[in-house]
Amino acid sequence: MSAVAERPALPALTGLRFLAAMGVLGYHCYCAPCSPALPSGIGRLIGAGFSTVSLFFILSGFILAYTYLEDGGGMKGTWRAFYRARFARLYPVYLVSLLVDVPMFVRAVHMADPPASTGELLRITGATLTLTQGWLTLHRPTWNIVAWTLSVEAFFYLLFPLVGPWLARRSTRVLTALAAGAWLLGITPMLAADAAARLTDSGGVLATFLRVWGLISSEAIPLARLPEFLIGLCLGLVFCRREHLTARAWARTVAFVLIGGGLAAGLMRLPEAPSPLVQSAVLVPLFTASIYLLASGLVGRGLGLGTRAMVLLGGASYALYMTHGSLMNYALALNTRTLGLPHNVLALLFAPVAVGVSVVLFRHVEEPMRHRLRALRRPRAAPPPEVAGS
Repeated sequence: MSAVAERPALPALTGLRFLAAMGVLGYHCYCAPCSPALPSGIGRLIGAGFSTVSLFFILSGFILAYTYLEDGGGMKGTWRAFYRARFARLYPVYLVSLLVDVPMFVRAVHMADPPASTGELLRITGATLTLTQGWLTLHRPTWNIVAWTLSVEAFFYLLFPLVGPWLARRSTRVLTALAAGAWLLGITPMLAADAAARLTDSGGVLATFLRVWGLISSEAIPLARLPEFLIGLCLGLVFCRREHLTARAWARTVAFVLIGGGLAAGLMRLPEAPSPLVQSAVLVPLFTASIYLLASGLVGRGLGLGTRAMVLLGGASYALYMTHGSLMNYALALNTRTLGLPHNVLALLFAPVAVGVSVVLFRHVEEPMRHRLRALRRPRAAPPPEVAGS
C-alpha cells in the first residue's frame, strides 16, 4: 500500500468531540430527568442531544479518511496495523467503563422481570466483551447502556480497509452523490415504521424494501448507522481534495449553515423534542457542513474549539462518553439515599465531576495504554553484533 503523508492536525474537530459528548451527557441528564426546572426551549434542545451520536459517527469516518486514505486508493500502513491501532484506541477505556458499571449491571440482573436466564447472561456478557452487542436485541439487562455505540464503531473499523480504499478511487462527483444517497438511506429506517404500515396491503417493491430495511435496522443497529459513517468517509476524501472555494460554493455553504442554524433554533420552539426522523433529516447535513467548515478553518477561529483546553477536553471525550452513564446512576442513587438535591441542581454538579473523571482516565489510562499496546508489535532495533572474546 502506498504511504500517506502526515497531514496537519485538526484541533477544532477535537474540540467539537467534547461538545458532542456533552450533548449526549445533557440528553441523559434530561431523561433522568434532570431538567424539569429548565426553560422549556433549552429543555427541548437538550432533549435532542442524542442526535450528537450521529455527529460522532460522521466524524469517525471523516477522521479515518483524513488520517489513512489518499487518492488512488492508497492506505497508510497495513490492515493489521490499523486494527491494532483501533483496538489500542478503544478497548482500555471500554474495559474500565465495563468494570465501573459492574455493580449496576448486577443490580439490573437481579431486578430483571422475568429473571434473566444463564444463557441470556452469557450471551450479553459475550456480546459486550466482543463488541457485538449492537447486532443483538439486548433490551434487558444491559451492561453499560452506552456501549452499543462501540459495537457500531467496531463494525465500521472492520469495513474500513475494504470500503475506504474503494471510495478513495471514486471521483469527487461520485463521492458527493454517494454521501447524498447515504443520507437518504439513513433516514429510511425511520420512515419505514410509518410508511410500511401505510403500505401493509401493498406488495410493491417499495413496501417490501421499507419493511425489510426497517426490520434489519431495528435488529442490527450497526447497519442502520452505516450511512452516517459513509457520509463521513466521503466528506473526508472530498476535504482532502479541497481547493479554494468558488463564490458559488461559498454561497451554498453559507446558505446551508444559515438554514441549519434556523432549523436548530426552530427545534427550541417546538412543543416537544422533535422526532428522530426530523433530527436526522435536518441535523446530519448540518453536522456534515460543520465538520467541513471547522476542518477548513473557514469558521471556528472565534469559537475556541482549537484551544489547548478544548483539545484536552476533546481528547477526553471518549472517556466521558463511556463512563458518564454509570457515574450518573451512582450519582442518582447517592442523591436518593442521602443528598436529596433537585434533579437540575444534581445535573449541574454532576457534569463537571464527570468531565474531571474523564480527563484523569484520558491522561492516566487511555493515552498510556494506547502507546503501550501500539508499541507491542513495533520491530525492535537489531542487537549490536557480538565482539569476539567478549
